[in-house]
Amino acid sequence: MNSSEDDQQDYENFHPSQPSSQHQMKPQCPAKAEPGPEGNSSVQCCRGWNGKTKAIWPLYAVHIVLFVLWAILLAILIVKSSQTAKGLEMLHFNQSTLRSTEAELATELKRLQSDQATLKKEVLEALAKGKSDRDDIRAQAHRILDAVQKGKESACRICPANWLPNTGCCYYFAIESKPWSHAKQACVDQGAQLVVIDNQQEQEFLQKHMNGKEYWIGLNDLSKEGTFTWVDDSSVSYSNWNQGEPNNVGSGEDCVMMYKDGKWNDAQCANNVDGWICEKKWTC
Repeated sequence: MNSSEDDQQDYENFHPSQPSSQHQMKPQCPAKAEPGPEGNSSVQCCRGWNGKTKAIWPLYAVHIVLFVLWAILLAILIVKSSQTAKGLEMLHFNQSTLRSTEAELATELKRLQSDQATLKKEVLEALAKGKSDRDDIRAQAHRILDAVQKGKESACRICPANWLPNTGCCYYFAIESKPWSHAKQACVDQGAQLVVIDNQQEQEFLQKHMNGKEYWIGLNDLSKEGTFTWVDDSSVSYSNWNQGEPNNVGSGEDCVMMYKDGKWNDAQCANNVDGWICEKKWTC
């Protein structure tokens, strides 16, 4: 009897009865936390549906990775923000520079406009003066013509004998070989001066009456070497220098003469040339 009961017990131990589906699906976790080795009551593990223990450290690893990624993203944002700030600062600087340049250009424009207005005024004044001089010359010429046609010498004093008229002036071509200083004084003694040539028309008139001679004219640089002025102290507005002149060759060439072809040459004032040309204005 005892032997049969022992056999039956061994059989049941070897072939346990299968649990129901509800009991098989139920996870086997402790009802309450078991104290850890150091006495805390935190949960150390949990058994899954298959009864195995699962660790929570992978969760910590995920949190760490997310934190690192967040830190990297924050660093990138900070760098981008710094670069943007520098770009804005440079933009403000460029804008300030452009404003300064714009102000300078505006000032320069105003100055140019002022200069333009001044130049325009001067040109208009010069044109008005030229027109006035032209009208005076025309009026004087008409008076002379009227006097000549009517034969009334009292109406206008024509150029003296042996003097040639041209555009309001009388010219005398003296033929005598003398230095420049003598020629200058000879003109003064006749109420005139050594000729002052102002333009191409006057130059051409003189050339027509030179008759192959060389003449002193009223140009010189006696006051300042290299700075030529006329005997009436006016500056040179027209010139007809020979090629390579003036050159101040030798011991000093300070007085000006005209060659036979009308070209100008600086020569020594003590030289003797064929003659000189005097000039004086006529009046009516």
